[in-house]
Amino acid sequence: EARLKIFRVGTPLSLSEVLPMLSAMGVEVVDERPYGLEELPRPSYIYDFGLRYAGGLPLNARDLFQDTILAVWDGRNESDGFNALVLGVGLTWRQALLLRAYARHMRQGGTPFAQDYIEDALRNNVDITRHLVALFEARFDPDGRGDSAKEELIQKRILSLAGRYSKPS
Repeated sequence: EARLKIFRVGTPLSLSEVLPMLSAMGVEVVDERPYGLEELPRPSYIYDFGLRYAGGLPLNARDLFQDTILAVWDGRNESDGFNALVLGVGLTWRQALLLRAYARHMRQGGTPFAQDYIEDALRNNVDITRHLVALFEARFDPDGRGDSAKEELIQKRILSLAGRYSKPS
């Protein structure tokens, strides 16, 4: 369990805005305590949320969580089940965004799998999900130093984890 504090200047927050973002992250909101701050030039509030997460957390969970919520709030990221990969797999919100883009590309290509099915598959196959992100990062290194041997090793690991890897003849 953990606490999330949101400091707000201006109009009060609507729970209808905040709860879907937190739920998409895979956390359960167990309580909420709003506090109005007085004698300030503008209306100001502190919202204190109690959160519960069922799974194990990555070491840098706090930073990953805060960065993701802030990116959603600022409109740089969407609020959907791919954000649950941040805590469930230990990805950054940008890495989860990459997988969201692949899923949408697959949908445009006619895959029969719905977005929530893909989200669940990635969340339930943590090692494969990590390797898929690693493969993308190895293949599209912005420094242009793609390492084909590293890419091939990652591909073999993915296929092995998926139970479909067989040695070439």
